[in-house]
Amino acid sequence: MRSRRFLSGLFLLLALSLLFSSCRRKAEEAIDFGLPGEEPLDYLPGVEWAVIMDPVAAFREDAGFENKVLQHARRGDVLMVTGKKISSVKDSDGTVRVVTWYGFDRGWLVEDSLSIYGNRMNARAAASKLLER
Repeated sequence: MRSRRFLSGLFLLLALSLLFSSCRRKAEEAIDFGLPGEEPLDYLPGVEWAVIMDPVAAFREDAGFENKVLQHARRGDVLMVTGKKISSVKDSDGTVRVVTWYGFDRGWLVEDSLSIYGNRMNARAAASKLLER
């Protein structure tokens, strides 16, 4: 009888110690799901990425061909879009067409010089395929 009490008490003590040890709050650990070289903006919804398609593209001071050229970009460059403007342009034959200008840190480029992507990974993949040719 005494050994039975002892064993049941020992079993209760072990069960309680296991129960309380598993309820301890564990320290939070940050889990890094990203690949090396990725930045937080790479997959952020609403952030667009552009790949330069022309051999050389001229960044303008503002949206419009009449504005001053600031810098140049080369085919395959991947850039984050920072702005967008829609304007009308008169072609050499006199027809008027609507074009979209995209803003970047370095200036503005017309849509004809670019391909736009929803994330940086897709833009980089397109740029590598473009440069393979």
